[in-house]
Amino acid sequence: MRLKKHQSITLAVLFVITLTFIGVLLAGVVVAAMASSDSSPYQVNLRYFQATATPFQPNSFANILEDGTIELIPQPMLTPTPVPIIPVGELPENQRNILLLGVDDFGEHNFRTDVIVLASINPKHKTVSLISFPRDLYVTIPGYWSNRINTAWALGGFELLAQTFEANFGIRPDNYMMVNYNGFKDVVNSLDGIDVNVTEELQDACETDPSGWCILEPGVTHMDGGQALWYSRSRKTTSDFDRNRRAQDVILAIFRKAVSLNMLIKAPELYGLYREYVDTDLQLLDALPLLPMASSLMNSENIRRFAVTPDMVSNWITAEGAMVLMPDYYSISNMLNEALYRNE
Repeated sequence: MRLKKHQSITLAVLFVITLTFIGVLLAGVVVAAMASSDSSPYQVNLRYFQATATPFQPNSFANILEDGTIELIPQPMLTPTPVPIIPVGELPENQRNILLLGVDDFGEHNFRTDVIVLASINPKHKTVSLISFPRDLYVTIPGYWSNRINTAWALGGFELLAQTFEANFGIRPDNYMMVNYNGFKDVVNSLDGIDVNVTEELQDACETDPSGWCILEPGVTHMDGGQALWYSRSRKTTSDFDRNRRAQDVILAIFRKAVSLNMLIKAPELYGLYREYVDTDLQLLDALPLLPMASSLMNSENIRRFAVTPDMVSNWITAEGAMVLMPDYYSISNMLNEALYRNE
């Protein structure tokens, strides 16, 4: 089907917005602050449930002091060895790699990127590969020894996080999209809800059922913004790996809905949400060369899902007593080679 000029431009705008949606949904897993915010028009009513403490407590190296300085710690007993940079020519031409980041705030030096997904867009194969990285992955941070990957942004912004990816995984992201959690419900509701393919049963505390407990069975479920938020960020009964998987379930649902033709008329409204809730260095002109992919990506089979899984890491305790995930670089490299079409 040949598209007219105005339709092509509309699809280009929608393509950028759709990429943004992928980042927007990721904010759903870091919205705990909404539970205690009196000013937010939306509430995640978790204050009546006992919070589940994460077993991965930050070490002293990660502390960002109020004056913006960094509290350094001694060199850990064991430091991951950086991997070689992927040489030029071993990745497809014109492949664009975008970091999708979910954070609890946009303030300076006061947040961590607790959701990290690398979206690799491949024009040759007309696919997008989504690659999830756990927040507690213990990596080499150039200039700062080793720490959790989610501390890199607070230490040096996108530049340092990009260097961290390059040093540990051999790939340097081209751009980033950072999403504030506040926009998640609005975006899903502006799409009139989404149809999520629930891939595994989920049982967890919720506020939508009088019993305070919700159960989702595998299958397609229509969700509004609140339900999608609960599904993405539920944590009392599951792990970070499970949340990464559910986030990708919602990514696909948002993508399918956003690229449907009946959503074109909502482009102005959706673009407004994009401008309000997303911090990014990606410009519309950056997406125009990817326009020919738009029709192919309407088929969700062209969205490939990858993740750093439990068999690619091992639990480890740092010298400061923090529990982290030590990466198996060999296993992660094999996964990335497939996801990025390396040496195809």
